[in-house]
Amino acid sequence: MLLDKTLITYVLLNFWITENYNELKKICKKITRGQQCDDLLQMCVEQFLKSKRVPEIPDSQKLFFFARIVRNNYNSTTSPYYHQYGKFKYDEIENIEIPYLSYEEPIINLDWVKEQIEKDKKDGDWYYSRLFEIYIEQGCSVTKTSQITTIPINSVSRDLNKYRKQLNKLRDKVLKEL
Repeated sequence: MLLDKTLITYVLLNFWITENYNELKKICKKITRGQQCDDLLQMCVEQFLKSKRVPEIPDSQKLFFFARIVRNNYNSTTSPYYHQYGKFKYDEIENIEIPYLSYEEPIINLDWVKEQIEKDKKDGDWYYSRLFEIYIEQGCSVTKTSQITTIPINSVSRDLNKYRKQLNKLRDKVLKEL
């Protein structure tokens, strides 16, 4: 099998990058002062591989060429790196204060739901109530309920929603009476 020149060149470039990866990373750290170094390194390696001039450059000069690519990407306002990261100063991103959002669990009266399930079982509507009971036992997972009961997931989901709506109507009716 004959290998064409571009494939051999690409393989040699990948080998060179693998050998000099630590040096390339040092160059990026030095230019960026350690801020978002890995992202810039990835973008510059991609540009380095896409460049048509790289195969012509001797190995001794490739680090300088790579450093030029890194410097241009880091300082240029038209580079892909700038559009993705450079518009936002790293320090500004780090120092953004995120307001504390308190989370309150919704009030669910499981005892009332279980009472309704037992009542429905006695009244003869055992299928929906038993299905909903399994659903609660399985941590409110439609998929697990479907797997345990061997009922298709769409049917389980439809029937659970139907029973849930029925429980919600009953709950609203009880709350209005109070």
